[in-house]
Amino acid sequence: MTSAQILIVEDDRIVARDIAQQMSRAGYVVVGSTGSGEEALALVETLPAGSKPDLVLMDVRLEGELDGIDTARCIREARDIPVVFLTAYADEETIRRATAAEPYGYVLKPFDDMQLRTVVEMALYKHGAERRLRESEQRYAITLSSIGDGVLSTDVDGFVTFVNLAGEALTGWSRSEATGRRLGEVFSLHDENTHAPIEDPMAAVLQTGSDGGLPARAILRARGGSDLPVECTGTPMTDERGVRQGIVIVFRDVTQKRRAQEAEILRETNARLEMAMYGSNVGVWEIDMPEGDHKRGFARYSNIYEWLGFDTPQARLDYEAYMSVLHPDHRDSTDRAVASFLESGDGLFELENRLRHRDGTDRWVLVRGTARRDAMGKPVRFVGSLVDITELKMTEQALRASEERFRGTFENAAVGVAHCDLDGRFLRVNHRSGEIVGWPRDALQHRRLHDLIHADFSVASIERFRLLTEGKLKHYSEEVPLVRFDGERVWVTLSVALQHDASGQTAHVIVIIQDISERKALEETVRVAKDAAEAASRAKDQFLANISHELRTPLNGILGYAQILQRDVRLDTRQLASVGVIEQSGQHLLTLINDILDFARLGAGKLELQVGEVPLRGFLETIAEIVAVRAQQKRLVLNYVAAPDLPAVVRVDERRLRQVLLNLLANAVQFTDRGEVTLSVSRGAAGRLRFEVRDTGIGVSADRLEAIFQPFEQAGDHTRRSGGAGLGLAISQQLVRMMGGEIEVTSSAGEGSVFGFELDAPASAAWPCERIPRLQADRLDGARRVILVVDDVPANRTLLAEVLGQAGFRVIESSDGRDALDKAAACAPDLIVLDTVMPVMGGIETLRHLRRSQTLGATPVIVVSADASEQNARANIDAGANVFLEKPLNLDRLLGSIAMLLGLVTLQGAGPACEANRPMIIPPREDMAALHRYALLGSMRDISRHADRLASSHEKYEPFAARLRHLAMTYESQALLSLIEHHLNNEGN
Repeated sequence: MTSAQILIVEDDRIVARDIAQQMSRAGYVVVGSTGSGEEALALVETLPAGSKPDLVLMDVRLEGELDGIDTARCIREARDIPVVFLTAYADEETIRRATAAEPYGYVLKPFDDMQLRTVVEMALYKHGAERRLRESEQRYAITLSSIGDGVLSTDVDGFVTFVNLAGEALTGWSRSEATGRRLGEVFSLHDENTHAPIEDPMAAVLQTGSDGGLPARAILRARGGSDLPVECTGTPMTDERGVRQGIVIVFRDVTQKRRAQEAEILRETNARLEMAMYGSNVGVWEIDMPEGDHKRGFARYSNIYEWLGFDTPQARLDYEAYMSVLHPDHRDSTDRAVASFLESGDGLFELENRLRHRDGTDRWVLVRGTARRDAMGKPVRFVGSLVDITELKMTEQALRASEERFRGTFENAAVGVAHCDLDGRFLRVNHRSGEIVGWPRDALQHRRLHDLIHADFSVASIERFRLLTEGKLKHYSEEVPLVRFDGERVWVTLSVALQHDASGQTAHVIVIIQDISERKALEETVRVAKDAAEAASRAKDQFLANISHELRTPLNGILGYAQILQRDVRLDTRQLASVGVIEQSGQHLLTLINDILDFARLGAGKLELQVGEVPLRGFLETIAEIVAVRAQQKRLVLNYVAAPDLPAVVRVDERRLRQVLLNLLANAVQFTDRGEVTLSVSRGAAGRLRFEVRDTGIGVSADRLEAIFQPFEQAGDHTRRSGGAGLGLAISQQLVRMMGGEIEVTSSAGEGSVFGFELDAPASAAWPCERIPRLQADRLDGARRVILVVDDVPANRTLLAEVLGQAGFRVIESSDGRDALDKAAACAPDLIVLDTVMPVMGGIETLRHLRRSQTLGATPVIVVSADASEQNARANIDAGANVFLEKPLNLDRLLGSIAMLLGLVTLQGAGPACEANRPMIIPPREDMAALHRYALLGSMRDISRHADRLASSHEKYEPFAARLRHLAMTYESQALLSLIEHHLNNEGN
C-alpha cells in the first residue's frame, strides 16, 4: 500500500520539522513544508502528479497575506484536498471561520505522536470514504445517463475491464473473454456509410474530454463477423483529482428501434434501472395492499434476492418472503415497526435491518419507504428501497473498537493518567494513578490535584496550573512530592497539558503522573556517596599537600645550603665531595617524595601530560650518556641502538618519557652484575615509537612478572636491597598508558629481562626553540635592589637572605602576609619572594592584596611553595604570581627568574687572573663526551679530577682545565654544561 502524502503548512520551522519527523515515524511521506499560504497554494498546483498531497496539515496563523483558514478554503475549492488545522488558538471568531472552511480535523498544540496520527488517519479515512462515494455516484450517474444495450469500460491503458450482457451479445465476446483485451479487438467500429474502420475509439473519447467522441451511427463488427447498426457514446472516467481512469462506451443495437421505438425506449429504461440497482447494491420493493393488510398483499422485490446471492424467485411473493431473508433477531422488531408506521399515518419509514446472504454472512441495509393511502387514509401500497450500509456498519464497529483500545490504553497504562477540569478537580483517573497516589479512585473524584501536592511545593504548582489554563503556558512538567492517603510522601513527575475538542474548545486538563521515588532515592544515595567521595578526595589532597610541604620544607634548607657550600671557593676537594654527598642524598630523598606524589596524582587522575616538540636523537643520546656513567661504574656495556628511519622531531611529553626510560634503564643496570644493557628504539605502526630495554641480569621469575608493576614492589630479586620506594615501575606503567602504550616484560630467572612499550609519538616538522641555560652567577649586575623575603620558617628566610645577599641584593625579611604588606608599603621592594603557607595571612591572599594595591600592584612576585601540585601552581599564577618555584629551591632557577623579572645581567666569575688572557685549547671529543656525562650527572668531583688529568697531559689544556675547576669548585653546574655543550657541538679540538 502506498503511504499517504502530507503537505505541512507551518510558519514555525522547528514545529514544522517536528511534525515532519512525527509523520515520517508514522509511515507517511512528507512532500513539502512551507510557512505561508501563498506558497502552499503554489506547491499544491506545481508539485508533480506523483507528489500531490493527500492531506494538508495547516497552521491557522501563517506568514503572508493568507492565513491558514483562507488557504484551506482555496485548497479545498481548487483541489479538494482534506485539511487538518493545527492551532493553539480557540477564540470564537477563529473557530467560526475555521468551521466554515470545513476542515477534516483539529489538533491543538502541543500534541503528541498518537494524537496527531489519530487525527490524520481519521481525516484520510473520512476523505477517502467521501471520495469513494463520489466516484461511485459518478459511475452510477454515467451508467444511468449512458446506459444502452451494451456497456463496455476500459482502464487508462485501453484494456477492457467490463462488458455487460448486452455487450457480450452484440460483440460476441463474453465478459471473461473480453476482460484484459485491447479495446479495438473487442469493440471494432466501422463507419455506417463507408464501412471504413474507425481508428482508436478510446483516443477519440479522450480527445473530446466529454461525452461523445464517437459517431452517433456506426457499424459494430461482432466477433463472428456480423455487422450490427449501433449507436455509441463514450465517456471518460476520472477520479476526484481529475486524473483519467479510463472510458465507458455505451452502445446499442438500433435494428429494432426503427420498427418499435416505444418498445425500445421501454426496454432501455428497464435496462438502465436494472443496471443502476445491480451496480449500486440497491434493492426496490413494493407491496400492494388492496385490503389494507400488508401481510396478505402481493409483493415485488427487485435486486434484493439477487443481491443476496439467491436466484430470482419465480413464484408469487408476499411480505413473508422478505421476512425469510431477514436475520431472526430483527424479525419481531421489524414487524412491529412496519405495523406501527402503516397505522400511524404519513411520513417516511426508516429502519436498519440485517439480512442473511446466501454465503451465510450478514449484510446491513437501510430500509426506507413510504405508503400510498386512499381517500380514507387506508394504506393501499407500501413502496421503498433498501441500501447496503455494511461498510458503514463496519466503520462504526472499527470506531468502537478503537475507542475500546484507547480506553484499554488509558486504564492499563504503565504511568498514571488523569483528566481534570480547569479548576484542577479530578474527572477521571486510571488504575495506575490510584496506585501511585495511594488514594481510592472514587475518593479522588472531584478532589483537586493540588490538594495532593505537598504544601512546600503547592504554591508554585498552583501558579503553573493557572498560567496553563489562562493560555500563557502550552504545557509544563514538574517534579513534586504527593501526599498519599496514608500520609507518606511519593515523588512524582507531573506532565500537564490542555486537551481540546474538535472545535478547538478546551475540554479538560490531562495529567501524566510518573512515580520517580526510586530515582529520587537513588539520586540521594548518589549525592551522599558523591559528597563522601569528594570529602575523602579533598582530605587526601590536603594530606598530600601537607606531606609535601612538611617534607620539602626541611629539604629546602638542606639542599639550599648544600648549593651555597658548593659555591664556596674556600672548600677543598674533600670538603666539596662531602657537600656533594649531602646534596646527592637530599636529591635522592626529593626523588622519593616526587615518586610518591606522582603516584598519588596518577591514582587521582590529576597528573597531566605536557606534550611538545622533542629532538629525538639528542634526547635519546642524552639518556644513553647519563646511564652509561652508571653502567661503566659496574663495568657493564651499554648499547644504544636507534633505527635509521626515526623522525628528527616528535611530539611527546619529554619529562615523563625521560622519567620512564631512566627508570627502566636504572633498573636494568642495578640488577645486572655482568654483561650488557641495551636501549633499542624503532618505528612502530601509525606514527608510534617502539622502545626496548634489554639486559643480561638476574631476570624475574614468572610468578613475579605481574607483581613488579604493583606499588611498593621491587623490580628485581626481593631478597636483595635495591633502594627506592618500589614505585618506579608502577609509575612508569601508568605514564606509558597515559601516552597510549603498555609496558610489556619478557623474563625468566637468571636469563635477563626485556622491557618494551610502544607509544604515540607523531613526527613534527617544527623544531623546538633553543633552550636558554639557567642564569648562574655569584652576583647580579646593576644598582643594589631590594628584595622582600616572606616565609614563616626562619631557616628558609636565612637561606634566601644569604643567597640573595651574596648575589648583591638588599634583603628584608617578613614572617607572614600581613607583616609583609606593611613592610612592602614602607620599603617599596623591587621584587618579593613569597611563601604560600603562613600564619595570619597566607600567600594567595597576600598576592591578591598586592595586586589590588595602587603602589605595589606591579611589583614582581616569585611564589615558592612546598606544595608542588599543578593545582597549587595554577592557583598562585591565577592570583597574580609572576613565577612559581617549588621547594626545595634550585638556586640557579631562583636567580635566573630574578634576573629575568628585573632585567638584570649576570656576571660570571672569571677564574684565576693568571689564566684570563691565555687562549683555551679544547681537548679531544672523547674527553669532551666524558665531561658532558659528568655535567649531566652533576658530578663536580669527576669534572675536577678529569680537569686535573687534562692539565697534566699537556700544558696547552691548562686554561680550559682551570676554567673547569673554577666552575666545578663554585658548583656552577649550568654554566659548566653550557660551556661543554657549546664546544662539543662545534666539534673543536
